[in-house]
Amino acid sequence: MRQQRDSELEMELIPRQTSNGVDSSSLVSSSSTISSSSSSSTKSSFNLMNSSLTVWFIPLLFALATIYMYILSTNAPPLSTDQDRASLHFPRSIDSLKNLSATLQHYRDDHLAYLLLLYCSAYLYKQSFSLPGSAILNLLGGALFGTWFGFPLCCLLTATGALLCYLLVANFARNLVVQCCYKKIVLLQKKVEAGRDNLFFVLLFMRMVPMSPNALITMTCPILNVPKKIFYFSILFGMAPYNFITVQTGSFLSQLNSFDDLFTWRTLLTLGLIASVAGCTGLIVARVRRKIPQTVI
Repeated sequence: MRQQRDSELEMELIPRQTSNGVDSSSLVSSSSTISSSSSSSTKSSFNLMNSSLTVWFIPLLFALATIYMYILSTNAPPLSTDQDRASLHFPRSIDSLKNLSATLQHYRDDHLAYLLLLYCSAYLYKQSFSLPGSAILNLLGGALFGTWFGFPLCCLLTATGALLCYLLVANFARNLVVQCCYKKIVLLQKKVEAGRDNLFFVLLFMRMVPMSPNALITMTCPILNVPKKIFYFSILFGMAPYNFITVQTGSFLSQLNSFDDLFTWRTLLTLGLIASVAGCTGLIVARVRRKIPQTVI
């Protein structure tokens, strides 16, 4: 009985709409498609091609992006000392972050265009391949650009990079993500389908919840056929509270002793309160939408 239910849930992983530009044939076929032997063979051929692209194309893109970041960081404009040039690497501690911030501030004064290119490239690189380090880059953005420029910049880069990850999964890694994260995808699918009529607020709430699995949500959205516009703006606004807190903290980077100081109980409670407001707003909007047709009738 449980296997039968899992099979039914697996069928439901097929996107219900095709107008969003996502090819649904890369997932498990629907019951009507399974009944046709010719459609089944076509599906198998497409899945085989998709798997091959997953094996070769995504690692190739990752390798090219890594080479680009290496060339960009190693060909930085010269500074006064060799020590400054050598410190252009991704920080692993709060002390190395402070040293990197001090170095990049020289580029901000003399080579602002290069600094923006390096920072935006690093942020999109991290977001596109769902790599960890958003808090560090947000802190660095606050230290380099201040709150009022760094905050909207980080929000824009967060949403744009996540959209690139969405497109990578949608076109090349659907089967791989389903195979690796099937159980978690089913759980997220239940939440998405329950709030399909109010999808923006559902995703907004998920993004605002502290310690939410944002990388998993990003990779799952193309499989669950979340429209690109809703996906993009839910991240743009949903991650805004987190981005604001981390960027603002980065503007006082010299006073930060460790990364643990960033995620205090006060910070988590603030993010939780904002998420609750977004969730309540979504419930109110959903209830109003349900009452409108009844009023018209």
